[in-house]
Amino acid sequence: MKNYYHILGLSFESVPEKQLINAAYKALVKLYHPDVYKGDKKALNKKILEINEAYEILNDEEKKKVYDQKLKKYQDDKSFDYSDEEFEDKDVFNNKFIDEDWEIALLVYPELDKNKKLLSKYSQKLALQFQFYLLETKEFYKLENIRNKFISAFLERKFGTSHEIKSLSRILIENDYRKNAIYLNKLIKVLGSKSEKRIIKTFLKQYPNLEEFLTEEMKFYKRFTNNKNNDEDQKIFIFILVFLLILFFMTLVNN
Repeated sequence: MKNYYHILGLSFESVPEKQLINAAYKALVKLYHPDVYKGDKKALNKKILEINEAYEILNDEEKKKVYDQKLKKYQDDKSFDYSDEEFEDKDVFNNKFIDEDWEIALLVYPELDKNKKLLSKYSQKLALQFQFYLLETKEFYKLENIRNKFISAFLERKFGTSHEIKSLSRILIENDYRKNAIYLNKLIKVLGSKSEKRIIKTFLKQYPNLEEFLTEEMKFYKRFTNNKNNDEDQKIFIFILVFLLILFFMTLVNN
């Protein structure tokens, strides 16, 4: 079954809003413009048809509702979780493509360059989609959040939904262990990410020189993720508390 969310570079697990779906679609349309895409013309036409098909379903509330139910059932019925995508993207884009608007954005948000280079470690396509998405939505003020959404969706497509596997793959990619990430991707394709414990054990056995580094990195990543989650919980708690206080004072005033 086709995963239309993956086609648009999104994650079904994160329940993307309509605004995100629209912006992701528009970014892909620009990405696969003939001036930017340098691959085979037949492949381009096929890709555009696929993107339009995905958008037609996900942009229509009724069609999306029916599709989401089918996709959820399909995922629940599977006894394993896997990705049928190879790690390496085969699409070819113009490396010299520079958007004048992006250069202006870099003057205001110089950290965009660092973030785009980070995404380039995953794939050129991901980095360009990030660029076009921000130019489309003007959401530069939350660029790190957008970056992480695209990374999460990429990892889900390539490595499945296992949190442990995605954490490991992210560490490998961002620390330039690309060949090791490709090997991990092959393990996932053969075994499915629900065999995560055995896969990680086998992977570390295959690369004993990386075991100490990866073990420490994954511990740090877990602590970092937990701290971010705790920060979010605190923000929600403060918001609710403030809201209740406002209601309390309004009640006092009315009385």
